[in-house]
Formats: sequence, C-alpha cells, structure tokens
Amino acid sequence: MDEPKFSFSGSFQKTKEYIDTQLEILKLKAISKISRIVGAIILDITKLVLTLVIIFFLSLALGFWLGELLNSNALGFLVTGAIFIIILVIVMLLEPKLEAKFMDITIKKVLGKWNEEEGFISQMESEEFENRKQAEEEQKKANATVKEMFETAVDDEDKN
Repeated sequence: MDEPKFSFSGSFQKTKEYIDTQLEILKLKAISKISRIVGAIILDITKLVLTLVIIFFLSLALGFWLGELLNSNALGFLVTGAIFIIILVIVMLLEPKLEAKFMDITIKKVLGKWNEEEGFISQMESEEFENRKQAEEEQKKANATVKEMFETAVDDEDKN
C-alpha cells in the first residue's frame, strides 16, 4: 500500500490558501460593518435635513402668525428671530454638556452598528445550542422509551 507522504510544498500551499481565505473573510466583514455604519450616517443626515426643513416651515408659520397678532409681518419675524437667538444662547451655554451627550450617542450608535453582526451570530449560536439541547433531551427520552420497551419484551419472553 502506498501511504500518503508528508509534503512541505503541500502544507505551504494549504497554509497560504487558509491565510488568503481568512484575509478575504476579514475584508468582507470590514466592508459589511463599514457599509452598515455609512448607511446609518446617511439616514441620520437625511433625518437632520428633514428636521431642518420642518423647523424652517414652522418658523415661517410662526412669523406670519405673530405678524397677524402684532399687525406687522416685520415684527412677527423679528420676534421669531429673537426666539431663535434665545435658543442659540441656551445652546452655547450648554455646549460642553451637549457635546459630551452627542459624543456618547454617536459612539453608542457606531459601536452598536459595528457589533450588530456579532450579536446576530451569537444569537444564532445560542439558538443552535438550545436546539441541540432540546434534541438531546428528546433523544434521551426516545432511548429511555426503547430501553423500557426492550426490558418489557425481555420480561415477557422470560415469562413464556
């Protein structure tokens, strides 16, 4: 019989293929995570732009409404502008706290998107573990039933 012989070139080739495969997997995972983050950023920017448009139209409506109350559109828009100046001053006073809060939110969102896939994989692994555990319990019950049937058959045979 011819036994397979060890070959350094074959081992080297298999190692090279393994490393190439691992690099490809790493690249695909990075692309997946980055695309998930970019998608979330694009959605956040879209929501921000839509929010700004809504605020713009609401401020126009407020300006016209206050203009009717004050019998002067100019005064209505002046009051609306003053409201936005007050909001701006409040934001400037709270800037360090707001900046820290937005940093926390951003970090949580990016890391949540980055780790989303791992969470899905670990969820699949835990479901698979539960399925295996359930299958093992069912197999134990089936084995106990077969054993019981066998013992009953042996007892019946002994009686005859």
